[in-house]
Amino acid sequence: MGEVGVEGEGTVKMSWNMSRCGRGFGVAATAIVAGACLAAIVQEPAHAQGRGGRGGGPQTVPTQEQWVASAEAQRRVATAMTLAGSDLVPQAESFCTATGPLRLALARQAAGLPPIENYTIEPTRVFDNMYFIGMSSQNAWAITTSDGIILLDTLNSTEEARDVIVPSMEKVGLDPAQIKYIILGHGHPGQSDHTGGALYLQRTYGAKVVMPPLDSALILPAARPDRPLATPDMDAADGQTLTLGDTTVTLVNLPGHTPGSLGVIVPVTQNGTPHTVMTFAATQMPTRASLEQFEHVFEEFARPLKVEAAINFHAGGLQDDFALLETIRNNPTGPNPYLYSPERFDRWMSIVIECGRARLAAMGR
Repeated sequence: MGEVGVEGEGTVKMSWNMSRCGRGFGVAATAIVAGACLAAIVQEPAHAQGRGGRGGGPQTVPTQEQWVASAEAQRRVATAMTLAGSDLVPQAESFCTATGPLRLALARQAAGLPPIENYTIEPTRVFDNMYFIGMSSQNAWAITTSDGIILLDTLNSTEEARDVIVPSMEKVGLDPAQIKYIILGHGHPGQSDHTGGALYLQRTYGAKVVMPPLDSALILPAARPDRPLATPDMDAADGQTLTLGDTTVTLVNLPGHTPGSLGVIVPVTQNGTPHTVMTFAATQMPTRASLEQFEHVFEEFARPLKVEAAINFHAGGLQDDFALLETIRNNPTGPNPYLYSPERFDRWMSIVIECGRARLAAMGR
């Protein structure tokens, strides 16, 4: 365990174990390490390959034929539906499919529907200290503390940071100059849908950028000239805590969608009552190693910290965020629709794992 101080702006406590790609993604990572971890997390034997992931490549989800034909997968689905009881059926039905939950754009594409126009969503104070900022395609979250703001993700570009994040923060009374840290949850080579605004905010406000090095080592060499990317000031590690003022968040590795995909566990309050929520960069588990890492995160972090809400960075990816945000705007002091109880969220995590096991079984893994 090490500790890094940042001139009074906060303290970052780091721990890492490079013996596991899934659990160790600490400060020594390089492009070579990133490539090796990507292979361990994503690749499977050639016979398992078929339906590729982003840009082609190893199979990441089963075909519908594989899904229906696998008795083991369907047994896992039945277990998940039993865990769902009467209050988590939509969530189980969303996760226990061949693909798992899809963000809105991909769900519409899969259904043969035309894309919808991307637009700025009304910035919303979801919890006393956490705000939804962003667009219908992707979003960021702003966490307020006694010593500044932690921003999670930065949308797609300099223009979106300048023209969406900044004015949206100002609209709800937040000062972008108070952004002390930016945590980037993941990145894709040649794309910038979560990382593109970081350089503008880093240069304009002096915010320090934190990112998993397994992803930064892959995306920085592939940056597009029209979408320059920020060089991280700090590397993220599984189990790392970052403290700013009165708030400590915990970073966890959720590999699968990318090797370095992050979750961030955040203490929040709702009308003064403390709760804990968790952001998910993604929920894909295409290999046994990635599923085991999700289990590790749930058992060693989420359950002990009594997490009771899952939120992500593509509105509509895990739940109907558009409806939930509208509910909060219409009744800001009412029950928060994002919050489960710890017991209910415990079952949600078990459902996520069981559905992940079902997809692996359907692919013969």
